[in-house]
Amino acid sequence: MRITEGIMTNNYTRNLQTNIKNLSDSNLKLTSQRKFNHVSEDTAAAAKAFSLRRQIDQSEEHIRTVEDAMGELNTAGETIITVSSILKTVYETATRGGGAMNQEAMDAVAKSLDGLKTEILQTMNGKYGDKYLFSGSANDGQPFTVDADGKLLFNGKPVDAYDPADPDTYFPENKEVYLDIGFGIDGQAGINAKTGIKISTSGVDVLGYGTEDGQPNNIYSLIGKMEDQFKAGDKEGALQTLDHLKKKESSLSMAISEVGTRQNMVERTKDRLDSGLVHLKESQKNIEAVSLEEESINNKSYMAAWMVTLQLGSNIIPPSVFDFMR
Repeated sequence: MRITEGIMTNNYTRNLQTNIKNLSDSNLKLTSQRKFNHVSEDTAAAAKAFSLRRQIDQSEEHIRTVEDAMGELNTAGETIITVSSILKTVYETATRGGGAMNQEAMDAVAKSLDGLKTEILQTMNGKYGDKYLFSGSANDGQPFTVDADGKLLFNGKPVDAYDPADPDTYFPENKEVYLDIGFGIDGQAGINAKTGIKISTSGVDVLGYGTEDGQPNNIYSLIGKMEDQFKAGDKEGALQTLDHLKKKESSLSMAISEVGTRQNMVERTKDRLDSGLVHLKESQKNIEAVSLEEESINNKSYMAAWMVTLQLGSNIIPPSVFDFMR
């Protein structure tokens, strides 16, 4: 077979195009730091990469959700601790009132108790973002309000009127709220204790509800009762109410402990999700990211091949054409 000048030129042109393509592809890989920039280059790897990207997006979304839940639980815990601190001041104030020698001093104690009672109410109506912390499953307005008679209401229902034998006195909006944080959700069953973490904190569970031994069973009402007793000069009755109030401190301690348990659970979950995200990104890097060291070597080789090809061109292509290409 006779090798003509046309055949040599065509072969040279084909090699020239191959070398410049290799160099161009290598330059693109170094710039983008990706093994492939089009699905068609490696469909199998691209499919895995898309799957990993979806998992990374979901993991990052769950982490943001967990961080928000951590903030909400931290705020709820700090709020209950604040209420506990106010309650200690109530004890001190009421005890001082028990030793008062005249009605004027007891009136001053009653006024102080009224201010502390109001502070507890305002504290328990605290918000995290645009959400009330202690409203249960409701969020239409402040969970705790006071009616015209000064009785405490929770989402519009009288707190002291609660009767376990009467469903009409129940708090229908005091439902537990769970948050999906990546445990896996069954779309039919919804989110529950097995698929999420409880983020709601019941305001009536913290303050108490109903009555016990003829006494109100919530902190706000007990302070209000002591206030009225001091105004009426009934020191003995006020101190008896104070004894009952002290028993309610255990409910605050339990609420603080329960919120703390959920905080620890959320923090452990965040650690798990952070670790999983690191592994996912490492897998993504292995599939998508180019080895800069290896590709730099390849790039030098492609550059050398390109330069050699240009030098050989002067011996293969007529000088006028070669000069034009250069």
